[in-house]
Amino acid sequence: MTIEHDFFGVLGSDRVGDIHWSETAELGDQNVDIDLNAPDEESVKVENLDIAAAMISSLEDLDTQARESLVADLSKDLSKTALYIEQSIDELGPEALSDALIWDSGDQQIDFLRSLRLQRVGFHPHNSGSDEHFAVLDYSISPHETDTLLIVALDVNGDTVSVEIDD
Repeated sequence: MTIEHDFFGVLGSDRVGDIHWSETAELGDQNVDIDLNAPDEESVKVENLDIAAAMISSLEDLDTQARESLVADLSKDLSKTALYIEQSIDELGPEALSDALIWDSGDQQIDFLRSLRLQRVGFHPHNSGSDEHFAVLDYSISPHETDTLLIVALDVNGDTVSVEIDD
């Protein structure tokens, strides 16, 4: 069985039941990998595919919303964002970090967040609950220097579910 959608086309996979779609999108001067995955067709609602398509079509807004979540996370006691910044500074060192930062407003944390590069956005259209990962955005400060990612997960409504670090 397959699903046909106006934006994604025919969705199916090599494995029985799985749904997979991938594409590369432009965001400013960078390419971002976009993918959509679900374990089976029955768990995917057409409305969720429409929401994913709308999010992809407004990728810049989605990115802005996720970055605002990272700024908000900085004020938390156990901020994953602050920890990611600290770890990156330690791992990269001053020279590589200086090369990675493209902003210089005087606020190092905000400059760091503004300099993050969006690497990938993954959609999980079978997750439609308010605490489930519907869209997952993977950020890196220096993709060629480190594999560590700062990950923002959003629910189907676009609200932040979590901010995590993936080493």
